[in-house]
Amino acid sequence: MPIVNEPVVLSERALSLIQEKVGKSDYCHTKWNDPDLEPVRCEIRDHYRKVQRLVCVYCQGPVAMRSAFGAPVEHIVPKSQYLSFMFEPKNLCVICPDCNEYKGKREVLVEPVMVASRVNYPTDPMAFRIMHPHYDNYEDNIMRHNKVYVECSDKGGYTIYICNLNRFFRKFGRCDEFVNDAELVQKAERFYDEGRIEL
Repeated sequence: MPIVNEPVVLSERALSLIQEKVGKSDYCHTKWNDPDLEPVRCEIRDHYRKVQRLVCVYCQGPVAMRSAFGAPVEHIVPKSQYLSFMFEPKNLCVICPDCNEYKGKREVLVEPVMVASRVNYPTDPMAFRIMHPHYDNYEDNIMRHNKVYVECSDKGGYTIYICNLNRFFRKFGRCDEFVNDAELVQKAERFYDEGRIEL
């Protein structure tokens, strides 16, 4: 089951505030941070905190229960590149600050040039290079053991790469949990040999 199985349903007040922004000539992705949209951001953040049970969709680490900085709203498809998806419920979730910093505005669509002009948000999971928390099962794409992440699919590998999920291992070097877990090593080797992992 995908991590996020309930997209946010925005209140009438939130939709009204959004409509006021979208209708203006200076509307752009930086308007996301405008003070008058704070209630919208809070509504989105609170919803996904609850649905995700305070877990980052990428690293599976904790997100803050109270701090906005500790639970940034993630635009899976970057709002700076796809303005029409800025308030799309299936393009939103919360992640940890580190995943937010690493992922940034990196491209996640398989065919960005063709999709950039789309009005409708892609509903096919194969349209995304990244493990999409509304469409994909985490375990089908990424195997996590303590602070070590192993790709189980190309999407998992791309997610690990753009979010730098093995940042702990890269920062501190050899990780005994990884080296000593024979099953994890075997599954990783099987993925590289066969291109898939059976869990």
